[in-house]
Amino acid sequence: MDALQIEIVRFLVAKAVKKSRATYQQLGSAIGWSHPTGRGLGKNLEVILRYLQDEGLPPLTTILVKKGERYPAPDAMAYINRVLGQVDIQVAQTSVFNFNWSSITQFAEANDRIPGDRDIWLTSFWGFEPSAWGCIGFSDEPKRTAFLRRAKPGTLVAIYVTKSRGPQQMRGKVVGLLETSHKIGNIKEFISGDRWAEKEREQTSRGKWSYAVEVTRAWKVIPEQWKSVEELLPTAYSSAHPEFIGGYGVPINKGEAKKLLSLEVVEVPVYRQHRQVADTIQPLAIALGPSPAVRPSQTPYVVSEQDGPKHLYILELKGDIAAYLGRPLQEIEGRSIIKVGFSKCLFQNMLSRMNRL
Repeated sequence: MDALQIEIVRFLVAKAVKKSRATYQQLGSAIGWSHPTGRGLGKNLEVILRYLQDEGLPPLTTILVKKGERYPAPDAMAYINRVLGQVDIQVAQTSVFNFNWSSITQFAEANDRIPGDRDIWLTSFWGFEPSAWGCIGFSDEPKRTAFLRRAKPGTLVAIYVTKSRGPQQMRGKVVGLLETSHKIGNIKEFISGDRWAEKEREQTSRGKWSYAVEVTRAWKVIPEQWKSVEELLPTAYSSAHPEFIGGYGVPINKGEAKKLLSLEVVEVPVYRQHRQVADTIQPLAIALGPSPAVRPSQTPYVVSEQDGPKHLYILELKGDIAAYLGRPLQEIEGRSIIKVGFSKCLFQNMLSRMNRL
């Protein structure tokens, strides 16, 4: 079974343990399936059922039903009968509910951790430039929701560059890690204007990855330690098709996470984040600590006033901000434009001058 099919099994096992049937809507929401009623899942369900039969395990997929029903619909019974032959569904469901699923460790919810009690995932990008691209983008809302449901704030995502796109020397290699938040929005909010224009200009990327999750910190692996994703993370990479890894992401097990911890990395700036970044090269295990605080001043800060005294001012722009920025109203709703600076004029004098403009 691939990574998607294992996630389906894990969801159904969680339901079976509670002696509860599952609906297609519940399953689709849990795994981030694009169709709300689970259309297109049948092929995966048949693969799962054949695997369970080969392993001598109860027919788990028989507890997946349409909303309001107790037994699978006729179209589902077609693949069930194809795999199991004529079967008493009530007996089959009872065997699922009575089985000790905790004895099958591979179907238990993944809970491997790394320092800071963080989960770590794998996905692919076309490059690695957090200073201009401060998010992870998903192609639709269900995929993003599925990731957020399983990945708490602070989850790390290892990034490998796809083998067909991106800088030649990076292709197929794990080049960095991102720390994710639960702040969501349109991708345009989390990437620089230049990157947005470039993305929309290219036909292959136009309109993609619109459903974004903000990144809060980033680390780049030093080039001398870039390794192919197959070599560094063979289990995670082989758990799903590369398109699935790029679209959904997959969790990394504890053993492979340890390999990442030994990599030498340097923290790099993230677009829209203002934390201090230390340019020290160190193992990821050490780098995952908090960012250093701002270094306190050891001497008084004095500015000579050759042109006279300066005055601090803070101004808020009032009016049609959307028109001023040339952006849709919904994008800037609830936001303000604030200007902070020094002036040789007292605030009241400066304000009166501005009002005369």
